[in-house]
Amino acid sequence: MNLPEFERVIYERNPLVEVVCQLSFPPILKITHQEPVEFQDRIRSQYPLFETNKLQLPSEVSQLVQQLGLPQTPNRTYRFQSEDQKWSLSITQDFIALTTSSYERYEQFKQRLEQALDVFENIYQPSFYNRIGLRYQNLIIRSKLGLEDTEWSDLIAKNIAYELYEDNVYLSIQTMVKNLVLKTDIGKTNFNHGLVFVKDSQNSKPETAYLLDADFYTEQKIEKNQDVWNLLTQFNQSARQLFRWSITDTLHHAMQPQSIHSLSKE
Repeated sequence: MNLPEFERVIYERNPLVEVVCQLSFPPILKITHQEPVEFQDRIRSQYPLFETNKLQLPSEVSQLVQQLGLPQTPNRTYRFQSEDQKWSLSITQDFIALTTSSYERYEQFKQRLEQALDVFENIYQPSFYNRIGLRYQNLIIRSKLGLEDTEWSDLIAKNIAYELYEDNVYLSIQTMVKNLVLKTDIGKTNFNHGLVFVKDSQNSKPETAYLLDADFYTEQKIEKNQDVWNLLTQFNQSARQLFRWSITDTLHHAMQPQSIHSLSKE
């Protein structure tokens, strides 16, 4: 995936609805069989809300497990949330994940993840990571950008959605979802995009929006060192390039971009 370079910006009208980073590791049974008391104590100031749930096996599978005399150990998920519920930290016996619906810039997200990962590694000492993923979900809602009367062909680049540029096809489209799995130098990108329907809590009428969902990941063995952060930084850079390559200048300017360099001087 060789995309052109674009200037890094922060959008005043941020289209991101969710950002998730998940790091998987060989199962640590201690997480399933013991309550994460120490882990909670050390992160509770940032994530005071707590809930847990078990992933139950389907009844047919559960019966087969019982017949074979195998132990049933449903994977338990521990979830810690910030008070405003905009940040969520989840751990299971084989992964840790940070999720936010309030993403502003990579440095802020990375700092949160570093803090959580430092505590996690100190307590549970995972041997290594066998999958690392960073996922960005952008949702373009025209009414929030003052673009209600603008055609999608003026907002989404022809690079990824040539159907929007063909009138005889576009006028007949009811739904459109595309999936691309792209190979990169350090892993893969699962890129889903297309037209979706959204319903605002203040507006009872559904609205057509455009989803740009990019999941960058590698399934190679990654040691617990700087390799993790080098990898995530490259994922972040690729995500910015892929998003900007997928939209037009019209949409770019409608989201009110601010140069990261000018923001740094403030």
